[in-house]
Formats: sequence, structure tokens, C-alpha cells
Amino acid sequence: MSAVWGWSKVESTPDGRAPCQRSLHAAAVLNDCIYVFGGYDGSNRVNDFYEFKIPTGAWSKVQASGTSPSPRDRHTGVVHGNSFFVLAGFDGNQRVNDFFEFNFDTMQWSPVVAATGSPPSPRHSHASVVHGNSMFVFGGYDGSYRSDFHEYNFASSSWLQVNAAGRVPRARYRATCVVHSGCMYLFGGHDGTRHLNDVHVFDFDSRFWMTLNTEGTAPIPRDSHVSVIHEQSMYVFGGSTGSAMNDFHELRLDKCRWQEVQALGIAPNQRFCHVACVNKGSMFVFGGYDGTSRLNDLVEFRFSIDLMSCDIPESTLIGNLRDMVNSELLSDVTFIVEGTPVYAHKVLCMRCTYFRAMLTGEMKESRAKTITLPDVRRSIFLALLEYLYTDELDVELEVAMELFQAADQFGVDRLKRMCESTMLASIKVENAASIFHAADERNAKSLREKCLNFILGNFDAVTKTADFEEMGRTNIELVFEILRNR
Repeated sequence: MSAVWGWSKVESTPDGRAPCQRSLHAAAVLNDCIYVFGGYDGSNRVNDFYEFKIPTGAWSKVQASGTSPSPRDRHTGVVHGNSFFVLAGFDGNQRVNDFFEFNFDTMQWSPVVAATGSPPSPRHSHASVVHGNSMFVFGGYDGSYRSDFHEYNFASSSWLQVNAAGRVPRARYRATCVVHSGCMYLFGGHDGTRHLNDVHVFDFDSRFWMTLNTEGTAPIPRDSHVSVIHEQSMYVFGGSTGSAMNDFHELRLDKCRWQEVQALGIAPNQRFCHVACVNKGSMFVFGGYDGTSRLNDLVEFRFSIDLMSCDIPESTLIGNLRDMVNSELLSDVTFIVEGTPVYAHKVLCMRCTYFRAMLTGEMKESRAKTITLPDVRRSIFLALLEYLYTDELDVELEVAMELFQAADQFGVDRLKRMCESTMLASIKVENAASIFHAADERNAKSLREKCLNFILGNFDAVTKTADFEEMGRTNIELVFEILRNR
């Protein structure tokens, strides 16, 4: 079946009672249920706790014992194990930094008391995510806009401040953070002066921040939006730009490309300070503020809907084009690379400005039957052709730098970015010096700068590696440059 995206309103069962209208609340998913805690109903902060069973469509109030969090808004809620955790917020009088656990086995609230370390300062409008056995907390507002980054380890019951290398995002509140493939993606927010739409990536293993350079049309700057992860994409819905929004955007994380989502169905009303959760193949949006009223509608976005009208076969275009790489069939230009013919097709080579000028201009190659390319290996040239034919390529780390150099030589900028992305994703203490050295030799300025920042942020460890010693033997000036920038 073909697949499309679609919105629909979720109708709850008649015997269930939905939460009252609210904004600035928190929510998370566990075992096919959405849990919603607290928020602001337009008159008061609340501390009620609701469950929505997705398979049955039933709302119910969670019957809890123990000491619950005080009424609040602008807090965060996350799930770890079989518990729901609430952190910080604003109670109507002051910012707080208390931390509570609701255990679904005992159906009981209890304060979380850390064995070591100190929690973040009292604040609201921060962002929290769970990765592995820890909760990570970024930014917010504690009287000042913050960019500090904290970790709570559930196993050791300990708080610590994360000391990360790289380019730390500027201070902000009402941003969103999501987790995908060992990284946290931060988007948007407000820095006290203006709305933001930048994307930052934190690698949990290397403890390194980097700014994500994206293609396509990014969402306009905003705060108080929601972001979720589904498969290889981050989705952003709604928020405030000074006015409530209901636009919907997808960032393909594997391609670093934004696109606006065009979907079937009627999109939810404009809103901000709402929540969203993903369960299986759907995103659920609940509540928020539309600029006039608080809301308590629940809307589902299905990431794929089967259409019953017809089966549409998968496209074979990319595979067919890939089969034409180095094929004599209909070939009208031949390159000689390392003494061996490589058959190509002018119409597809025209995607490259270098070949367009060569094949259509006054250069002697435009009339030649064969064209010799002396400064590239055959396997690298075939990979470059595959990209020109298909707009796709699985860039292997082992050839990424050499392919980067070829893409630079032939003016294929997007392929250069793909090679750079592969190398940046693999950078670690052991190989940082060798990548920095190679980037310097090949005049890869952006990659060189990012490697330098990584080395400076992990100086003690990198300088003890064999690659750093080899770099020093080959080009001592690079070592001096690193020392000057410390």
C-alpha cells in the first residue's frame, strides 16, 4: 500500500473524563498510555495526573498515594523504567527545583533524594530527556536565561553538571530536546531577546556539542513548540513566534534537510505550550494555548496511512540510474582514469558544474572521444559518478577524506558536506588528530575548524594518542597552532 501522513481528532470513550483545558503541562508515554501531569488551566496551576489508554481511547485520573508534586507549570516529565519523573517548574509564587517520582508498581509519589551532587537551580521552561540510565536537563529560566547542562544518574542517584566540549548552545528557555541514535537534538527556544530556530547536537559518548548545518527551509524561529522523533526524522509542530502557530516540519536527520509536512486531514488549531508524544506509528498532541483559550483536545498524527485505492510499486528510478554507472549502454562520453575507461552519460554528468563546463564549452574535451582524468583514483571517481547519477551515496569512513577531495576538485558541494558529516560523526579521541591533519592537508576549512574545536575540548586525552604524535612528526606547525589556541 502507498503511505501518506494524516491528522485526525481522537474521540475519547464516553465513560472517560478528559483533563481540563490547560497549557504548560508535561507528558510522556509508557506501555501504550499517555500520562499528563500539571499545568496551568487559565486560573490556577494544577497537580492532577491523568492517563490516556491509547488502544481503548479512555481517559482516567490516576489514583495515586504518597507525596505528590505541588501544583505547577513549565516543569518537565520523563519516563524511566516503570516510573514517571517530574522536575522543577513554577508553582505560582516561585521557581522550584524539586524532583518527584511516580512508581507505577506501587502507584505512589515520592520525592527523589539524590545521594550525591546538586540539582539544577530552581527554574522553569527547561528541557529534559532520558538516555540510557540518565536524565539530561538543559537550559531554562532561573531569573536568567540558562545554557547549563545537568545529568541525573538513576542508578547512582547522583546529580552532576555536564562538562561538554564543542560549541555549547546559547542560553535559552522553552526549547525542545529529543534523543536519536546516541545524540540529543536541541531546537529553537527564546534567548531573552529573540526567538531561535537553530539546531544543536550533543553526542552522549564524546560529550561534544556541535551546531547542525541544515539544508531546506527551516521553521521560522519559535519557542513553546513540541519536537518528537520518528524513525530517521525529528518533527516540530506549532509553537509561538509572537503568535500561535500550527505549521508542521520534518528534519531528516540522516540528510540534515528540513521540509514542511503536507498531510491529509485537518491540522490542529494554532497553539503553543502544548505537549506531544509518539507511540508506535503516531504522534499525539494534547492541550496548549491558542492565544485566546487553553485547550484540552487530543489530536493524532499518523505517520503512515494505508490507502485502499491501489497498490503503487516502489520506484525503481534510483536503482536504474545506479545500474548506468560505468555502463556502455547509451554512453556518450568516456573518461580514462588510472589507464582504464569509465563510461558515462553527458546528461547526468551535467549535474556537476565542472563537467558541464568541460562538455559544453570551448574546452578541447568537449570534442574529444575520451577524457583523461589524472588526479583521482578510479574507485573514488566511480563513487562520485554514483552520487551524480543517483543523488545518494553511502560514504564509508575509510574513503571519506579522499572522496571529499575529489568532490572539492569537481565542485560537488553537497557530496563534500556528506563526506564531512561522515567524518564528524566518527570523530573521537583516538582519531581526532589524524582527521585534523588530513583536513589541513586538503584545505577542508570547515572540517578543520570543527576538529580543532574537538581537540581543544579534549586536549589532555587527544595529545596522548599515537595519531597526535604522528601529526607532530609530520607537521609540527599544527601542534603549535593547537597550543596557541588553548
